[in-house]
Amino acid sequence: MSSIVYRLSQFTVLAAVVVLVYGGLTTSFRAGMADPVWPTHPLFLFIYGENYDYEKDRAFLLEHNHRRFGFTLGAAASVLALAAWMTGPNKKSRLIAIITVCALLSSYGDLHKKMTDAWKLRQAGEGFTWPHASIAVTLAAAAILIFVAFLHLRSKQSGKWVRFWASLILIAVMIQGLLGGLRVFLDSELGISRTLGVELAAMHGVFAQLVFSALVCIPILCRPNAGQGNLVPPLSQASNPLGRLSFALVGAVFLQLIFAAWIRHAPTAVGQRLHLLTAFAVVGIAVWLCLRINSQPASRRVFKWYAVHLLVMLAVQVLLGVEAWMGKFSAQGPQGMKPPELRDVTTGSAIIRTLHQLIGTAILASSVALALRIWRKPSPTAAPGGFGVAIETTVAKTNPNEFGIPA
Repeated sequence: MSSIVYRLSQFTVLAAVVVLVYGGLTTSFRAGMADPVWPTHPLFLFIYGENYDYEKDRAFLLEHNHRRFGFTLGAAASVLALAAWMTGPNKKSRLIAIITVCALLSSYGDLHKKMTDAWKLRQAGEGFTWPHASIAVTLAAAAILIFVAFLHLRSKQSGKWVRFWASLILIAVMIQGLLGGLRVFLDSELGISRTLGVELAAMHGVFAQLVFSALVCIPILCRPNAGQGNLVPPLSQASNPLGRLSFALVGAVFLQLIFAAWIRHAPTAVGQRLHLLTAFAVVGIAVWLCLRINSQPASRRVFKWYAVHLLVMLAVQVLLGVEAWMGKFSAQGPQGMKPPELRDVTTGSAIIRTLHQLIGTAILASSVALALRIWRKPSPTAAPGGFGVAIETTVAKTNPNEFGIPA
């Protein structure tokens, strides 16, 4: 069964990539409000009548497909969480979590339905009322799931970190959907100022980076960590410089992406300067970390591919950043008289900006994956075992190969 969880985690990562691509294009083409109807039915496209020409409205298709693939990601995260909690021995001890996940999915679906009903009533001129009961039940189910997942970390069951992480990801995907949806709903239906919409859009973009970085951790946690057995001193020790540098790199990249979202949604001179300065910091820390990895034969053997992968992406990201910067802030003729956020967006510039955003997300995810690999303790057996664990590795004593994941 755990091999199923491993494959499901890979599929969920791929689904998140598709959502990120559509989300990046939606922002690059300024299509965030092209579909002003939210909540949106995942399969119901014809909401404006038979005369609406969807195929010719690129902005609408980008925005609406971003939401539809968001539903796909939510479904994948739901199946992943259920599969993680249903896998392995001692299912009775995880029954409460399985019931809680089902209750959370049910309450979240009911919240979506109640919001849709409230939107229909508003369209009919009957005003709008927030579904407070559905909101309260959804929050309670999410809180219980988090509590149960934390308690599960105290158990001796293999795969506990995968179940914990899958639970948090399910809740994070729900929050991400609400951030994007409320940005549209508050702007289009309740007449909230555009400023709040911009802030929610920026939060939606930044939180997406966190969700994706968390997602890539699950396939790593599903695999045994047998590659660090010969490292001296162990990389999980705080005294090892690789551990400190890996955390510093994650923090610098995330800070860089916050300033990037600032520039994409509300460019200012301060945001531009901070984005450039943190770019230098990211490159410096990454090069330092890669040099440290290469200086030790054992760490070079384990993490050489990670270091090469990271440096290649950084080189590509710098080139894309220069092109995106010139396309956004350098213009001549009539376009040069307009502020950057009001200039016409060409297809080429939108693609470059979207690629720059996607590579930035990939760098953050790779940094998180590298830090996780560095800080994980080696598995006590080199044979294929149960789920890997980030800080405290536990392998089922009864059958070390019960999960059947290839090493």
